[in-house]
Amino acid sequence: MAVCIRQGAKADVGACVDILRDWAEKTPWMPALSSRGSMQEFWHENFKVQPVWVAEDGERVVGFCARGDDNIIGLYVTSDARGAGIGKRLLDSAKADRDWITAWVDAPNMRAVAFYVREGLVEISRETEEWSGLLIVEHRWKRPA
Repeated sequence: MAVCIRQGAKADVGACVDILRDWAEKTPWMPALSSRGSMQEFWHENFKVQPVWVAEDGERVVGFCARGDDNIIGLYVTSDARGAGIGKRLLDSAKADRDWITAWVDAPNMRAVAFYVREGLVEISRETEEWSGLLIVEHRWKRPA
């Protein structure tokens, strides 16, 4: 798989929403998400004001990472592309110009928790997410001095 990481564009929003919705639909503990239309609206706004990186295999978007000022808004990779280092490359892109970064992860998402720990993020807090009722874990990475 010859995957390239590039800056996301408005034309990528639909593919990114599809990746997120596919993950949510295959995740038994995840509450139902908003409609596809409202999710596209949310991500269109994010693509306008926040940095987003996409992983592209040929013409196909296989992952994306959206970052706020210092936090990961979302990092998702298609099920058939997981385990190939794409998530790491996306996270590295998001960390490149930051001294620290935070990622909130649903506690039941053990694969994501393990990923962030492996990538050097440390758990700093836990709380219950208001909209989903899920326990979420805050992880933080700091650039070594």
